[in-house]
Amino acid sequence: MLVKPRFRAFFEDVTSVFLIFNSHRVFYVTICERKVKDQKILVRFAEDGIEAERRLHKETIVAIDPVDMEEDETLDYLLGYKVIFAEQDLGEVRDYFHNNAQYVLEIEMPDGSELLVPFVDHYVQAVLEDPGVIALENVQDLIDLALTPTK
Repeated sequence: MLVKPRFRAFFEDVTSVFLIFNSHRVFYVTICERKVKDQKILVRFAEDGIEAERRLHKETIVAIDPVDMEEDETLDYLLGYKVIFAEQDLGEVRDYFHNNAQYVLEIEMPDGSELLVPFVDHYVQAVLEDPGVIALENVQDLIDLALTPTK
């Protein structure tokens, strides 16, 4: 199984993960081998039948037991990063949290309002460590929601 680059840090010390194939197919598996090939991490599992099961499904979700994750230190390096969307400055990452599904970035916009953006591929186009910029995509609806006055 291929691990996307931005999730590598999660896999460095983890020995077991949940593989979720659909709502009724979940396996708790042990990582027996990690290999880097062409700047990609490949992971192999100790249990029999996992590769055959994976081929039956279009997508596999990997979940890490929250106990195995360091609490609220994973995305600390993003604090203070400038955030852009459609070549416009959206603001700066002030904080983040985990909502039991994914991390969510708290972005302070220039007008002081707060924009919440899930830290997932659908919204995060790129993270540029130097110069400390996060490029977003598909966030117009989230921006509109953040700027809508509450009643």
